[in-house]
Amino acid sequence: MEHLRILWLNWRCIRHPLAGGAEVYTHEVAKRLARKGHEIILVTSRPPGLPPREEIDGYTVIRRGGRLTVYTAARKTYKELKEKGWRPDIVIDEINTIPFMTPLYVKEPIAVLIHQLCKDCWSQLVGPLHPLAWWFEKQLHRPYVKSARNGHLRAVITVSESTRNDLAELGYPPYLVHVALNAIDWSYYRNCPQLAKSKNPALVTYLGRIAPYKLLEELIIAWKHVEKQNPQACLIIAGRPQPRYLAKLKRLTKKLGIRHIKYRMNITEEEKKKLLARAGLLVYTSKREGWGIALIEAAACKTPAIAYNVPGLRDAAQYLQGVKLVSPHQPQKLAQEILHLIENPDKAKQLAEKAYNNARKLTWDNTASRVEQILLETAKQQ
Repeated sequence: MEHLRILWLNWRCIRHPLAGGAEVYTHEVAKRLARKGHEIILVTSRPPGLPPREEIDGYTVIRRGGRLTVYTAARKTYKELKEKGWRPDIVIDEINTIPFMTPLYVKEPIAVLIHQLCKDCWSQLVGPLHPLAWWFEKQLHRPYVKSARNGHLRAVITVSESTRNDLAELGYPPYLVHVALNAIDWSYYRNCPQLAKSKNPALVTYLGRIAPYKLLEELIIAWKHVEKQNPQACLIIAGRPQPRYLAKLKRLTKKLGIRHIKYRMNITEEEKKKLLARAGLLVYTSKREGWGIALIEAAACKTPAIAYNVPGLRDAAQYLQGVKLVSPHQPQKLAQEILHLIENPDKAKQLAEKAYNNARKLTWDNTASRVEQILLETAKQQ
């Protein structure tokens, strides 16, 4: 089998203190490609406390620059590597809103990896300036669309059909956009069915970033109705917070007189797994997601889930077939669905079992094999 030299550009690595789902995806795929003999150099930013260069699970990480300067540092690193005689067969430009603009300087074939567009999430981030922000985001993709049409950018990898459709609307040729689904590490979740035997049907949780685009104020408003109908129900909101947004949520909780909401900040992966396994229900109210990996994690813990019918979450729900979708911005409807599953544990268990059985197909080995296939085919193109 042909082995590739892959230069991978991403703003963060798996050891970055703010690493999220995109970095997990990168790490899990990169280490599997390295095991198969591909040579991978990941160029990323350097937060305090991390070395400028290290080996992680078979691939090399070069860290330069900060949150914004990593983009110019990556360009410089690309040129330095080539001057030293290391020439990539393909360059992966992983776009997390701000791209590396590789079509402007990379000579080798380019593949783009993009999990989601910010798009309508700008309304939560910049308020009334969101049309301008969305216009600017679209402008950043123009060199990539042009490069795709002239054959320099040869593949676009994404994680859902929703994002695939968004990219087509931006002008990317649909035949160049490939889906390689998200996954989880099943060895880590192997004890979840045992942990799930002590489920509390009245315990509901949200697990993820506590940020404005997650629309958690809508979950809190819905919870006011849940608590009124079922005083035994308890909601735990857990994750890594944006302090200002967290303060806003706590003020809303107090204003509404809600008693049974708890906040748990910066919990460990082990704590997250145990909470998810113990919970009777996961609720996810994001504006949009690339995929919604929390729904897979819930399925692994045999925990049923309710999610907003939005891009990314919709894709995961359709795949798992055991997630209840609800329309966003309707707190009373959301409350009704939460109460229905709390009060009908047999129905909740049925949904959880269906999602668990379908989620078993979502492995990082399968995802890495799909990405490898795309990269090999891309590198062969003339």
